[in-house]
Amino acid sequence: MILDTHANLRHYAPLFRGVDPAPLFDWLQNCRDVEPGAKIDFAGDKLFAKTLLQDTGGRDAFRWETHREYIDLQYIIGGGEIIEWTPAAKLTANVPYDASTDFQFYAPAPADALLTMTDGLFVFLFPEDAHKPLVADGSSSQVRKVIAKIHKSLLVV
Repeated sequence: MILDTHANLRHYAPLFRGVDPAPLFDWLQNCRDVEPGAKIDFAGDKLFAKTLLQDTGGRDAFRWETHREYIDLQYIIGGGEIIEWTPAAKLTANVPYDASTDFQFYAPAPADALLTMTDGLFVFLFPEDAHKPLVADGSSSQVRKVIAKIHKSLLVV
């Protein structure tokens, strides 16, 4: 997991291989007017972004998840949420992995860290990073964010 501010996103360009992340990074700086639900392709099914406006809720309303093929870059552009985090190795899968959606879900478990995500922050979540997004932060009932999906073959990690 990498947690940082929007201002530092370009520092992570060296993590990319086989694709120039500059178009994604440039778009993220100017994406606030893009309607929720939009999908923007940067390198086909290897690198794309989706804009979301989602309600937040109580911890029990959401499930632990991981992705095997894609890294999430969750980039907050409004509102806020808590993303609970724990190593996936500590969890027990309770639903079979779905290769068509790249989701693995897990049984309830305590979090090792709570990431308070507000406008101006982003997080890279790798396949080993179990996360439970959309938990209410106590001040926002919604979060507006972009989730860039980066195929694991495009990052040096």
